[in-house]
Amino acid sequence: MGLREKHKGDIPRRKIDLEELGLELGNLFRERDLTIHLFGSRKDQTGSVRSDVDLLVELGRRASQDEMDAIWKLEPYLDVFVLDRGVAASLVNESQLRDKTNEDLIAKLGAGCLMRHGDWQAEAKPFREQIVLAERNPAASLVPLYDLVDAVPAERADLLVVTALTEEYEAMLAALGETTTEPSVLTELEDNKNSPWRIRVLNLHEMDSVGAALKTADAMRRSKPSHVVLVGICGGISGRCNLLDVVIPQSVIYYEPGKITPEGTKGGFAVRHCDADARNRFSVWARTPNTPKVLADGELMACGEKVIADESARDVLANTHRKLTAIDMESYGVVRAAEAWKTPVTVIKSVCDLADAEKSDDLHDQARKTAARVFVEGVKAGVFRAEK
Repeated sequence: MGLREKHKGDIPRRKIDLEELGLELGNLFRERDLTIHLFGSRKDQTGSVRSDVDLLVELGRRASQDEMDAIWKLEPYLDVFVLDRGVAASLVNESQLRDKTNEDLIAKLGAGCLMRHGDWQAEAKPFREQIVLAERNPAASLVPLYDLVDAVPAERADLLVVTALTEEYEAMLAALGETTTEPSVLTELEDNKNSPWRIRVLNLHEMDSVGAALKTADAMRRSKPSHVVLVGICGGISGRCNLLDVVIPQSVIYYEPGKITPEGTKGGFAVRHCDADARNRFSVWARTPNTPKVLADGELMACGEKVIADESARDVLANTHRKLTAIDMESYGVVRAAEAWKTPVTVIKSVCDLADAEKSDDLHDQARKTAARVFVEGVKAGVFRAEK
């Protein structure tokens, strides 16, 4: 029995009303006479509750960034494409599909009309009510429209867990009760409401942000997760954390950007933020008895392409911000990939050394097991649930 068949009715679900959403889109676009078509697996009735809802909206102009963001907040399961003069453009990445006319393109996609000139169509009644997952919000689609298909059902996941090193991957699988020689595995874990979470675990085999970003983005395209989680080990800042503390940062600071001048290198920093809701829930969970020490109260993670094993270099970074607590090499890439897909992301890193001359591998095994344990216990406690 596959993961999709197990616990078939246990996952919390909610209903979305496409007629009401159509009216909301009309208000959002300030178009009372909006025409909207449904296509993809929801139209063909071949999708699951994990499938997004693909809409073609005849708008006659480009949508603004504010309108795009408002649609995402309105209903994250909507995947909207603006249709005008035979061109359908994704609101996420502006990829396009063309045909001679709107009608030709609609026919090519097998789309059905839900709303015409602001009026709900009688023949659209079977599609009005759609069932989606209540506590999982899918990633936005970044694939071109001509490649647009739902992720293979067997690959759909609620959570995408990425690890940089094979040792971290093996610790993650052990914590989940899985064993495999494959670089990726799909498994399942129940939370404290007996709701099963599908979890894709991926071994990046990368210790740099560029490779991590590329492989994370590809995995997201395949699994459409509601949350991305980087789990592994890191170096710590002396005096701000202790060995084996687990750092769940508020933000990741990429310290590599800079300008080389005759006077020396002038540094620059790029900052990306992690999911606040999951971090706050981890902070609450960590106050319960017999849990590892978790730092999740506004700490920052520095990220760069170099392994730091020098106290002076570490302290230069530490002096850039009083809340800088730990250092790794791939968190920025993972966070950037998730951000591009409008998907929440969390970093869970256990401190294995203090990034100084005494840096060694002695605590690697214990640290990666600790980080994996925090992730697993967090899933069970419901820290990744989406509120809608």
